[in-house]
Amino acid sequence: MTGTLYGATSRTPVYSGKRRVPGLYERVRADGSSVFEAAFWFAGKTRRHRLEAQTKTDAIAELRALQTDYRRGEPHRSPAAALTVSELASDWLRHLESRVGHRDPKRRYSARTVALYRQRLEDRILPELGHLPAADVAVTNLRRLVDTLGAAGLAPSTVTGTINIVSGLFRFGVKSGIVERNPVRDLDRDDRPGTKRLTEPRYLTIAQIERLLGGLTDTFRPIVALCAFAGLRISEALGLRWRDVDLKAGTVTVAGQLGTDGTRVPVKSAASAATVDLLPAVARELRAHRSRAAAHDLRRVHEDALVFTTARGKPQSRRNALRAVHRAGDAAGLNGNGQPPIGLHDLRHSLAAAALEKLSLPEASFLLRHASARVTAQVYAGLTDEARRKAAGRLAKTGFGR
Repeated sequence: MTGTLYGATSRTPVYSGKRRVPGLYERVRADGSSVFEAAFWFAGKTRRHRLEAQTKTDAIAELRALQTDYRRGEPHRSPAAALTVSELASDWLRHLESRVGHRDPKRRYSARTVALYRQRLEDRILPELGHLPAADVAVTNLRRLVDTLGAAGLAPSTVTGTINIVSGLFRFGVKSGIVERNPVRDLDRDDRPGTKRLTEPRYLTIAQIERLLGGLTDTFRPIVALCAFAGLRISEALGLRWRDVDLKAGTVTVAGQLGTDGTRVPVKSAASAATVDLLPAVARELRAHRSRAAAHDLRRVHEDALVFTTARGKPQSRRNALRAVHRAGDAAGLNGNGQPPIGLHDLRHSLAAAALEKLSLPEASFLLRHASARVTAQVYAGLTDEARRKAAGRLAKTGFGR
């Protein structure tokens, strides 16, 4: 079977000759292959089982064996009657991988996101749930998973992110007709761990950012300036081409990012793709960087060339950039004293802190290229609360509401 539909929407009855085989269906999986399913009415609801059969003849035979089991009151006797969470996860990851680099931004997943889901599934979720039949996972299993992750010392926000991955897995299972319901929906408010971080990101002042920039070499100073003063994610900065930089207009266009394998890939989301106005300090850094690159080799400033490369002309790596930031932070006295070393994403956090202090929430969200102001408020909850308090105080000073 072929086509763009998969899962439950692609399910069709199976016929033997001109006669339909009751309870037997064929559907398309996310990877384009087809599987057979049996459907039974048992204990007051429809239960579906993915069959092991590869051909219609074998599927009919397996269906008959399952029907015999059900008549005997033994619906789980067949090994094919219980698709495990591990097997469901394998299907889901294949589906997500098929969407990496998808042309439609709404359907696209980044390679880094899929890698994160795989890592959290393998390290945190499947050791607890992987052996269970997907259709049998209940809210008690999820409560146990939440307790286990919390006992391991993970932050509430990390536990919540992990449960969100479980929810995505079971939403896929529902769409594919493998499970009837997403059990994460049965977790009540008291069961959910919340989103509070155990440690806050570093928020640098303007003076601290300038000290950090002063300790960087010509190679990495423009990269850090883009992250700190233009809010680019490090992958977006490293993915810039010279065609994306308009020094006359004072803008950069974020249209891609550098993937983990050094190739240029689509941006994180549709909201991430935007033209960003450059502050004077960033424009100066990019202008000087272009002059240095052109003096070394004119091919380095070709419109399709990456803006940031190594001495050998290879794509610059985030690891090299992080090491440079750590060294500059040490030299500037910004690390140590119980504080974690400054990270690359702390530069974007610092811009967010400055924006939320000076601008409205919608304006800050637009500057950070979030999908909505709600995302900004969730990511920077403490900062937005402080911004609201300051805004209310400024309003009160005007005499409003007296």
